[in-house]
Parts: sequence; C-alpha cells; structure tokens
Amino acid sequence: MDSSGLLTVQFLRPGGWVWVELAVLVVLLLLSAFMSGSEAAFFSLRPRDLDWLRDRQERTPACRRVLQMLDRQERLLATILIGNNFVNVGIVILSEFITNGLVDFSDSPVAGFVVKVVAITFMLLLFGEIMPKLLGAGFPLRYSVGAALPLYGLFVILKPFSGLLEWAAVRLNSRFQPEYTLSIDDLGQALEITNGHEPEERSILERIVHYGHVEAVEIMKPRLDVVAVEGSVDYNTLKRTALESGYSRLPVFEETLDSILGVLYMKDLLPHIDEPADYPWQRLLRPAYYVPENKKIKDLFAEFQKEHIHLAVVVDEYGGTCGIVTLEDILEEVFGEIGDESDGKEELFVRQDDGAYLFQAKVQLNDFGRILGLEEGYLDDVQGEAETLGGLILERLGRFPLKGETLVVKHLKLSVEEVTNRRIEQVRVEKVG
Repeated sequence: MDSSGLLTVQFLRPGGWVWVELAVLVVLLLLSAFMSGSEAAFFSLRPRDLDWLRDRQERTPACRRVLQMLDRQERLLATILIGNNFVNVGIVILSEFITNGLVDFSDSPVAGFVVKVVAITFMLLLFGEIMPKLLGAGFPLRYSVGAALPLYGLFVILKPFSGLLEWAAVRLNSRFQPEYTLSIDDLGQALEITNGHEPEERSILERIVHYGHVEAVEIMKPRLDVVAVEGSVDYNTLKRTALESGYSRLPVFEETLDSILGVLYMKDLLPHIDEPADYPWQRLLRPAYYVPENKKIKDLFAEFQKEHIHLAVVVDEYGGTCGIVTLEDILEEVFGEIGDESDGKEELFVRQDDGAYLFQAKVQLNDFGRILGLEEGYLDDVQGEAETLGGLILERLGRFPLKGETLVVKHLKLSVEEVTNRRIEQVRVEKVG
C-alpha cells in the first residue's frame, strides 16, 4: 500500500515454470469437470437408459462397466468424491503457486488472500462443478458410456479407500438414521377412520391394504390358460404362435409345462425376423424366474424391480408349474384392470339385461367379489382352497358339474352355462335373497 493509502499490486514477469503450471492446472480442471459430470450423469440415468445398457452389455464393454459400477452405487459415489477432492486440492495448491508467480501481494497479504479465494472458488464452481454437471444431467446416457472405462479404472484403483468410506457410510447410516415403517395393518386402521377420500381413491387405498396379503397363486394366469411354445418347433411356427398370442413374452417348454426351458422376449426376435425356418431361435431364450405359490405379491413386485423382469413361473411344492404371473397382474391388484394391445379378446364378465352377470369361470375370486361389490373376505368361509369362480363351484359340489346345473352360495345363484371335458368355462351369477 502506498503513502496515499491505495492498494498497490505488482505484476511479475512470468517465469518458464508458470506456463507448465498453467498447463497442469487446465488438466486438473478437466479432471474435476470429468468427475463432477460423471456424478451427475450416472445418478441421472432413467429406467429406459438402464434397459438400453442391459441390451448392449454383452457386446459393449462400456455399457457393462456402467452397470457394474451402478450395482455398487455407494462405492461409485465414494470413488468420484475421493478423486474429485484430490484433484481440487491439487488445483488450490497449484493456483497458489501460479498466483504468487504472477502477482505480488506482499504490500497487502489480506487483500491477496481474498482475491485468491474468490478467483479459485469461481473457477472451481464454474468449470469444475456447474458446467460439467449441467452437461452430465442433460445427456446422462451418452456421458456415462463415454466416461465408463476411465472411471472404472479409477473405481478399481481407489477401491481400498472407497471401500472403507462405503463401509463407514453404511455403518453410520444404519446407526443414526431412524427407520420409519408403516405396516399394512397400520394403513388399514388409518383407512377405517378416514372418510374424506373420493370413492375411487378409497378403492385404490383398500386395494393397497389387500395387496399386502395377496399371494402369487391368487392372481396368476393358471396353467391351462398359459400360452407357451414347445422348444422343438421350427422358427416359422414360433413366429406364427407369437403373432397370434399378442404377448410380448412367451414361456418355452420341453414336452410339458413342468419343464420350462426359458422365456422368449418378442423384442429379441425382431433383429432375426427374416431368418429361415431352421433358424436356432432357442439361443434367444432368457432364464425363467420361478416363485412358489405362496409368494406374497408385494415381495414379488420388489423382486421384479430388482431383477428387472416382468414375468415369473409359479410352481407348487413339488416343482410343477401352476401358472405364470406378470408385473401387469400385480399392478392390476392396486389400480384395477390395465388394458393393453393383447387384451380385449375375452371379457372376464358381461352384465346382462336382467341384471345378472355372465362370468368366465377362471375369474379370480378377489376380482369376482370386487366386480359384484362384495365386502372383502365375503366368500372366505365357503371357498376352501378355491381361487377362481370355477374352483368355488367344484369346492362346493365336490364333483364336476353338468351344464345347466345350479347352486346357491351365500345369496349368490351360480348357474353353469358352459363346460368342456376338462373345465368349467362360463357361469351365470345372480344375487338372490
């Protein structure tokens, strides 16, 4: 500071090392930007982005590395933060050397400190944080794939440090973060004392409460209704069956449905649609996912999300196939019937002019009660082991009924309208009494 009280700053002639230091500073800023952008990109990936990566992971190493790192998200985040902090410390130290080599603040060290802090902070925020994070969040898939291989190298190199941080974070989180849990019973009790909801909203809430107790066997498509393909058919037969079924996934079996070879996804057929009849389509099969009959659908839904699948084969205690259950079946338990391009071929019920209903016998009893407006559990004391309307009739009669046969179950008149040699097809239902 001169005699007049003004702050004086003396610019120095840059030495030869200053240019080297500036070049290193630019490299460090690029590394900081790379880390910050990677953090934003990897944790902004959407479900459809993850599906895109899974479809290409076998032939694209970068896609495979992205998925591997996302499987350990805590460790990935620790790797990025450790790397970014090391780089930022290097930037701060190097900026100090560069500033001292270009500007002399010896007359006012406090002012020099303030200028350095403001300049370095602005540089780090703009070029090392804001701009790369906007880029990563704006193009998460492209950025993640591009950054995957170098970031995976860092992921491996920093494993001892990131693994320690991951362990510490998990321990601290489990110790200090309170668990807030709301059981299905709690939700049911809350619903009983609530009357402010619209009927449709209340219906959904009631289904959510019921959903916690429903088992896979109650909502599955039974074995006799499963559309599946024998594993030995030629490619033309397979394509014809797939087209006629209208489904996006088909189980494939060997001789009987008790021997499932895998599940065929229609999207896997599309790249090979013009192959000849002898094309070995069996290599396109994906492994089948098996669940027991008594699997709670709330747990199954969580497994579907974790494994990224939409269809499971339901098996009994002896390993035999009972049917299949899909993600759509589970969602319909909460939100009601979900229509898609394969629906509409067969209505589960038709309301007749006289007020009676004509039901498909395969309708699940929980859906049957919902359609008729019966209170939950209305048929529990008479249904025994039955899960469908046809099963209820067999349970009550103890034998296979004849066409036109009628019985009354708890003020419901059930008339068998159509039968085949092996099953009840249609039942007319009237409320009596």
